[in-house]
Amino acid sequence: MALGWDRTVRGRKPRARHAKDLMPKLLVPLVAGAATLALGAGGFVATPIVLAADATLVVDGQPRTVRVFNDTVGSVLAENGITVGEHDVVAPAPDTKVSKGSEITVRYGRPVTVVVDGVPQVRWTTATTVGEALAVFGVQAEGAQVSVSRNAEIGREGLSIDVTTPRDVTITVDGQTRTVSGFGAVGDLLMAQQIELGAADIVTPGLATTLTDGMAVTVVRVTTQQVTKEVPIPFETTTTEDPTLAKGTTKVTTEGVNGVSTETWTQTLHDGQVASEERVSSVVSKAPVTKVTKVGTKTTASSSSDGSGPATGTATGSSCGVSYYTLHGSKTANGETFDMYAYTAAHKTLKFNTMVKVTNPATGKSVVVRINDRGPYISGRCLDLSYSAFQAVSP
Repeated sequence: MALGWDRTVRGRKPRARHAKDLMPKLLVPLVAGAATLALGAGGFVATPIVLAADATLVVDGQPRTVRVFNDTVGSVLAENGITVGEHDVVAPAPDTKVSKGSEITVRYGRPVTVVVDGVPQVRWTTATTVGEALAVFGVQAEGAQVSVSRNAEIGREGLSIDVTTPRDVTITVDGQTRTVSGFGAVGDLLMAQQIELGAADIVTPGLATTLTDGMAVTVVRVTTQQVTKEVPIPFETTTTEDPTLAKGTTKVTTEGVNGVSTETWTQTLHDGQVASEERVSSVVSKAPVTKVTKVGTKTTASSSSDGSGPATGTATGSSCGVSYYTLHGSKTANGETFDMYAYTAAHKTLKFNTMVKVTNPATGKSVVVRINDRGPYISGRCLDLSYSAFQAVSP
């Protein structure tokens, strides 16, 4: 640099200024300008000073301020002890120059397993919360059951998340059917719907059955009750021989009367309807009266000429078909009250009270009957026996 001279002052000799006199004055503005001076052969040379600047480093959403000195993104990460892998994301790229106010973002990859209705998916993701991860997996979690809070953070070690989506099913209980949404098994659904079950109630399908869309769940209320029933006891019939009565005649000495049994039954009801019942006790509250019928064994000596009395004699044998009838209590052709338990028969022409011996050739059994009625009127039959007479010759 050339030395300068002060302007001429009248009456004084000009004085030269030396470089050392100029130094203090020259350094002030140069230092303020952030440059240093060096003396060279041809004068002064200026070299710029590199100053530190602030940048923002955001790691998994957590920001912090770092000092940078003409660095790249990669060198800033290295200086701050941050190592990234193949599943991690860095922005901007590691070779990007960093300047004042730059923002560097690092998001670490995490292994996340999402199990939706039992079907697993495994991915690496930079999501830091459960909600973000579900969005990355495309899982519609609205209304679903998620095993972890959607706001929960995911550490670098990763996380497993179970997601159960609701199933639309119908429930029929207490006479009403409605459509509801539920999770898990049938038992979980009933609990969620606050449906209480009795110890004997029947649930179809079973409580442990996993819900599926369109499933029909039925609850049958099972109850029991005890009832009493008045049940008739049929009377029995006995027959005794009476030598004072003409052979073939009968006389009821004791009418039969049904008895009554009081029974206690336990009934099982399904939704109020009797499904089954079991008798648990039976008490005879009124005993039946046995019917007693006397059968005459006395043989008559003669027959009346008008055919109204007993007839004796040997009948001509013949073979024909016989049948029996049970019009018990009705009037016979001779005016008697028909007794199906007496040994009587109906014939078209034989006199009333005629005694006829009937033999069944197939069994060899015989019975003597008294004619007191007319008939039969079916081709091929010659006698209509009373019930007891027919049974006497039957196999």
